[in-house]
Amino acid sequence: MRLRRRSKQQLLAAAVYDHDRRARERIDRWWAAGGTHRDEVWRSAWFLLTSANFRFGNHERPARVVPVLEFLLEDDPTSPYQPQNRLTACLPLTAVEPANGLYLGDPSFRQLVDAALGFPDLALRQRMADLLSVTDQPGLLDAMEAEFRQHARLGPTYVGSEPGRDTRCRLWLGGEPHPLLQLVAANPHLPRPPAQPDDLDLALLALLKDRLDLLPAFDQAALAVRLLEYLGTWLPEEIHARCRRALRELPAEGAAAVCEHALRGNAEAIAAVRHTGYLPTDPAWIPLHLLLTDQFAAYREADPNALVLQLLSSPYGQTVPADVVIDRILALLKTSLPRDVAAAVRRSLRDLAPAGNLLDDFGRRGLRKAILDQAIQLNPEAVAAVVDAGYLPEGDEDLLPLLFLTEQFERYDHEDPDGTKLPAALAKKRYAYEHNHFRTVAKRAGRPDPWPPAEPSPPSNRSSTQHVTTYPSSYGADSGGHNYGGHF
Repeated sequence: MRLRRRSKQQLLAAAVYDHDRRARERIDRWWAAGGTHRDEVWRSAWFLLTSANFRFGNHERPARVVPVLEFLLEDDPTSPYQPQNRLTACLPLTAVEPANGLYLGDPSFRQLVDAALGFPDLALRQRMADLLSVTDQPGLLDAMEAEFRQHARLGPTYVGSEPGRDTRCRLWLGGEPHPLLQLVAANPHLPRPPAQPDDLDLALLALLKDRLDLLPAFDQAALAVRLLEYLGTWLPEEIHARCRRALRELPAEGAAAVCEHALRGNAEAIAAVRHTGYLPTDPAWIPLHLLLTDQFAAYREADPNALVLQLLSSPYGQTVPADVVIDRILALLKTSLPRDVAAAVRRSLRDLAPAGNLLDDFGRRGLRKAILDQAIQLNPEAVAAVVDAGYLPEGDEDLLPLLFLTEQFERYDHEDPDGTKLPAALAKKRYAYEHNHFRTVAKRAGRPDPWPPAEPSPPSNRSSTQHVTTYPSSYGADSGGHNYGGHF
């Protein structure tokens, strides 16, 4: 009787699971022969790993996985990569995962990295971790970068973080490092220059290993924003120190991004621009930049005529919204500014009337609206600016609320002598105002509260109205003794 010839996968299974000596000898010969024979043995190993549900949750069968991985981890002096074993000899040079559809025995880099982080057999997990800690195999380096990228991506504050150590980065939990950090920190071949300038998640790897020389390969404007984000979440202090150092060594495009965030009030950005002397690329924004970063001596020289806001009227190059500018200006006036600087700022706030030129008035209109919005929130500086400059809203429906809230009662009484127009206007735009502001002003001025009465709530008894719907179980109205649902 003629015996059926066994496939290479069956022979490999007999060699690693049953310790069949003759099968093992044939497998070793095929591996040493290279070419098609080696490729078939290699794919057979991955078929065996797949059938054992390698790294497939609770379905994984470690007892069937371990012998195959041990076979792949055996020495192979023909491998051009470290460590020289069967795994590094045959892995592709890029970490491409197997395609969907018919499985052809292609390797999974993700599963190999996952095994080094959480395989249940501790001895084999350590062997995989040792491999990843030293390897220079390009595909495995790709795979570690991919895993690092997922953990380095900033997200919400981690629920398990300790007080004072809240971090948006999953590489630490409660201040303790993720096991992946040990692998990438130990591997001397990481980090590498990024393949794409926008691959910013790998910037943290360069910071982690103090390889600031790799940071110029990233998009510099985006890198500046990412460095500020890192400084805004918990990370080890040495990484924060490297972020600050990198912020102070940026080229022009990165410096411009830092200046923008300084204008928005980011404390780390303000410290960086004060230390380096970064300036906005648009000269019109330099006086405001100097003002909002507390460089008052330089501000006096740059804005001798108190035109800090008027210079922003051009629509070109405007990077920070008008409402942010006004919020920052008004907040600055609450601090102990030098008297001459405070006077110059207040003068500029009151000199934003329409300029008669469409281009010049483009920016002024937004700044005026932002001041008016703050005035109806009862900001004292904004109210004073609106009253002194005579700023008015563009829509007639907003005139009476503004006059009342800024206590311009002489004109208000002229526009609404019997006090009925304002409640009617508020009834149409309740969402745009806060009742508390009108109550505060009315009490202070000894006037009646103009807020309209609350609208009546709809009836809560739903059974009073019969509804016909198209839902099969809804019968609706009774017609001629029959209940008809929408689908019946």
